[in-house]
Amino acid sequence: MSKNQKLWTIEEDSFLKKHYGQMTFQGMGEYLNRSKESVNKRIIRLNLRNEENCLHKKWTTEQDTFLNENIAIMNNREIGNHLGRSPSSIATRIKILKLTRRETLRRWTEQEDEYLLKHYGSKSLKHISIQLQRSIPALESRLNRLGLYGAKAHTGNMTVYELASCLQIDVHTIYKWIQKKELPHKITRAKTRKFVGIEVSAFWKWAEQNKKLLNFSKIPTNTLLPEPDWVRKQRKYDYYNRPKYEKKQWTEEEDARLWYMFYEEGRTQQEIGQLIGRSRYGVQRRLNRLRKKKLTT
Repeated sequence: MSKNQKLWTIEEDSFLKKHYGQMTFQGMGEYLNRSKESVNKRIIRLNLRNEENCLHKKWTTEQDTFLNENIAIMNNREIGNHLGRSPSSIATRIKILKLTRRETLRRWTEQEDEYLLKHYGSKSLKHISIQLQRSIPALESRLNRLGLYGAKAHTGNMTVYELASCLQIDVHTIYKWIQKKELPHKITRAKTRKFVGIEVSAFWKWAEQNKKLLNFSKIPTNTLLPEPDWVRKQRKYDYYNRPKYEKKQWTEEEDARLWYMFYEEGRTQQEIGQLIGRSRYGVQRRLNRLRKKKLTT
């Protein structure tokens, strides 16, 4: 084993055992931040692949219908991303159903990518779909391939939870900015619920005047679109001027929230990390310490 190779944890092995046969290797790899090949090797080492537990997801009528309707406008990878299946699985199903593509699929051009990146976040996907003459699932798949996993602003407005997730900070920090730092927001009512909406462009204007409140180096590129030009320079500045030893102490309040979200709400470690501004591995280590602490008390 090389020095740079990441050791597999008990939690990761448990995840593989639970989801093997239900998720693709690619999907499990993306969730665990590992390559598809690494997942495949670990599954073999854990002896998960045998005749008894080598499960295959059955195709549903809805999935066959989706495949039939979108085969002419989406490639196998795009259809697979939507259905949670591998491209090879899609290709095999196309042969079984004896489906054919009448025309060669239209490749994405640089001009289309530029238009998508420019207007995603300020225009709805339906509007972009009409302009580019591509389906909404095709747009979502293309955004995913371009690496825009955290971009949430389909309509130009976000909830405080979506914004906190994109900025990788605690949601209560957003509420403090609204109350004490005059972060622009709007109250949106939907049936019996009330949401606090924040417009992306308004947030960036506010952020430019309140740069000291944010660490831009921790905000992934193109998380909030459209992203102003000044953010790139600020991201580099914050990165090179970060503390040499950056360590944030856990508080009793965070411990209580962490325990409740994991065991009562059933949230994943990665999701909790995004909500409270911690890495997935930081959450994992803290949970282990809290478990040991509770066992000894």
